[in-house]
Amino acid sequence: HLHQKYIRKYEKGNLLIEFLTLSVPIFYVAPRYILKGTDWSYYIEIVWEFLAVSLLVLAILKSVYRWYDRQISHTIMARKNEDVIRETDRLIANEKISNETFDVFHMLVKDFDAEDKRLLNNALNKDKQEANRFALKNLKPGTVTSCTICGANPWVFRKGSCDACGGTPVYKKN
Repeated sequence: HLHQKYIRKYEKGNLLIEFLTLSVPIFYVAPRYILKGTDWSYYIEIVWEFLAVSLLVLAILKSVYRWYDRQISHTIMARKNEDVIRETDRLIANEKISNETFDVFHMLVKDFDAEDKRLLNNALNKDKQEANRFALKNLKPGTVTSCTICGANPWVFRKGSCDACGGTPVYKKN
C-alpha cells in the first residue's frame, strides 16, 4: 500500500515536470512572436523568465532527489511484494514444505523486508497507520480483522491514539 502511494506521488511530480518541459516553450513561442514590438512583449519576457527559472528549479529537484529512480524502486518493490504474497499463498496451500524450501523462502522474504525498510524509512507515521488499516481490511476477504493492538475495526475508522492503526482503542491499556 505504501509503495503504491509513493509511486503515485513520484509519478505526479515526474509527469508535471515533463508536461512543463514541453508546454512552457510551446506556450511561450506564440505569444512572443504575436506580441513582439507591443507593450505586452515586456510582460511576456517577465513571465518567460519566471517560468524558465521555475522549470529549472523543478528539474534540479527532480535530479537531486532522484524522483524517477525512486518511482522505479517503489514499482519494483511493489511487484516483489506481490510475488511474495502469491508464493506465500502457494506454500500455504501445499500440505508439506521441506525445510530447505522454507529456508530459501525465509531468506528471500528477509531480503525483501530489508529493501522495504530502506525504501520506506522516512514514511510518516500516519501513512504507516493507513497501510496497517489497509492490510487489516484485506487480510481475510469477507471477514473483519480488528487491530491486534487496540481492537479497533478498520472498516469503521475513528481517529484515535493507537500507534499501530491510528484508530480509537477498544481495549484499555493496563
